[in-house]
Amino acid sequence: MNDLSEWLEQQNGGIRTYTEFQRKAYVLARENSADAALLALLGGVAARFAARFEGEPLSVDDAAEAITQFKRILHKAIAVAAGNVTEKMDFANDIATYDLLDARSQ
Repeated sequence: MNDLSEWLEQQNGGIRTYTEFQRKAYVLARENSADAALLALLGGVAARFAARFEGEPLSVDDAAEAITQFKRILHKAIAVAAGNVTEKMDFANDIATYDLLDARSQ
């Protein structure tokens, strides 16, 4: 997941970032069974965001806020991946239906 985080740090936060993240996360999930569920759920967060703004304008402020949130979630996933099963499950439940930008009110 560290490679995925390094890649994400280099991205601008446009919609293509999220579609590419989803693809990369799913590839890594197939290669890394220990973190497959976390990677698939992170890919799902990216996919939901990309689908929500497909063909719609995304303001610079919203793009900046979303990529900041997404990086924070990915960093937490990396930390949780080294933790115990309960921490992983709690995190998985938190992000299973997480929506970027909508999370501002949570």
